[in-house]
Amino acid sequence: MHIKLKVKEILEPLQTVIGVVEKKQTLPILSHVLIQISEDQLTLTTTDMEIEIKAAQKIKKQDVVGSFTVYAKDLIDIIRKLSEKTVVEFVVEESKVYIKADKNSFELNTFNHQDFPALPKVENSDVVTIKRVVLKELIENTSFSMGNQDIRAYLNGLYFEADNENIAVVATDGHRLAIGEINQNNQLKNKQKVILPRKAVLELIKILNKNEHSEVNIHLSDNYFYLVSDNTTIISRLIDGNFPNYSQVLPTDFENTATINRDDFLGSLQQASIFVEERTKGVKLLFKDSQLHIFSHSERGTAKTQISTKGLDKEVEVAFNIHYLISILEKIDARNITMVIPGGDNQSCLINGVDDNIYQYVVMPMRI
Repeated sequence: MHIKLKVKEILEPLQTVIGVVEKKQTLPILSHVLIQISEDQLTLTTTDMEIEIKAAQKIKKQDVVGSFTVYAKDLIDIIRKLSEKTVVEFVVEESKVYIKADKNSFELNTFNHQDFPALPKVENSDVVTIKRVVLKELIENTSFSMGNQDIRAYLNGLYFEADNENIAVVATDGHRLAIGEINQNNQLKNKQKVILPRKAVLELIKILNKNEHSEVNIHLSDNYFYLVSDNTTIISRLIDGNFPNYSQVLPTDFENTATINRDDFLGSLQQASIFVEERTKGVKLLFKDSQLHIFSHSERGTAKTQISTKGLDKEVEVAFNIHYLISILEKIDARNITMVIPGGDNQSCLINGVDDNIYQYVVMPMRI
């Protein structure tokens, strides 16, 4: 097989699918990308047997139709160093792929394309159609709270819950919680509850950032999450497990509620973070006389900042992981935030933007 492709025709879909490929694979073919040529369309596919991404690209009509595999990391390293207008020639033989570009030539190994594994087709799924920008914001504003390599597998992912009236996206690592919920009419046979793995979430964000279609379709089944957006599809196995009942973590006592300017609070925390002890990452907040006093301490020194608050006149002292607070405030767009301060042990703190009915953030206090 002999084909010619411009760099710009192959680079974009290759960048879309490359994130799935791991350096170390149990099967050598999983380090490869499957390249399929069908008249005027190029389709690239990668998989790690848990996630599969497929990206299609319109190309100049070819004289041949066929498929082959090539080591993905080597291919993208070659393509990235060429100008967009460069024509790349692929000559495919039984066990080798010869690549020619300008005056350069490369010889890469290939596998039988028929041995390239594929995840099963999603059947009997419910389909949710959602605006791309809405889904992107829901994921970006919650996924930072996912667990990472937690022994509790269900925390290492993003929880999707959809019924005929709402879509909720939730993430927690056991110390903080992020909830995004919108009202939307869906045509579902059943209420859907799925946990999408962390790696799939990160790849999904990349896809939603690149594509420009106003809507995307999400297929939800018992075992798989499948999203179709523009010329890109992603299919992922789901995490098997029961996600925690996040509503039980939300505080019910709103007596200690303060309203704080978001920029002032964020700026003070960022300054205080300079002198946070690396081991605990703790910062102490003291609410007193409509003022918030912020204290941090490390072996290098201390920081004390002060900002005005509204709505909480009595004295309340509490400590948090400072990075959890900063990451929450960075996601909030509102000028002011409300902060429900825990009034006792094992109680949570609720933070959300004033007049924001979509996002809620919970963080557990700590002892320092």
